[in-house]
Amino acid sequence: MLRLKVRIERINSGAHIEVIGIANSGFVGAEPEILMPSHIARELELHKVQKPEVHVKITGDGREVTLMKYRKSVKVYVLTEDRIEGPVMCSVLTLPTAKYVLLNDKLLSKLKVVLLDFGEGIWCFRDELGRKERKSL
Repeated sequence: MLRLKVRIERINSGAHIEVIGIANSGFVGAEPEILMPSHIARELELHKVQKPEVHVKITGDGREVTLMKYRKSVKVYVLTEDRIEGPVMCSVLTLPTAKYVLLNDKLLSKLKVVLLDFGEGIWCFRDELGRKERKSL
């Protein structure tokens, strides 16, 4: 599993939070998206950006899940000891029962994250391929 330190910043605001996000290869979308527990969205006061819309997603096992979606409401950065990558404008999906922050495939791509070893959580940024390996948190 790949865990990354990310900064999530509400657009047009200084409000932000730094959390551990999970790079989830099963979380696909048409645009950069981040899934977070509802309490984080409340902490960031995303309701001040826009009213969320009801959004239905199909999970990897075929279940339908109803989420709240804040379109293009945050900027996301990956934070490492020697580099900050981002920002990437991103939509937020919230789910009251969510326990983790999940980063979808399009967001990871825009953040230039490349997973090298699934089992060990070894990764790098795209421009570091063949030159540097990083370890999951």
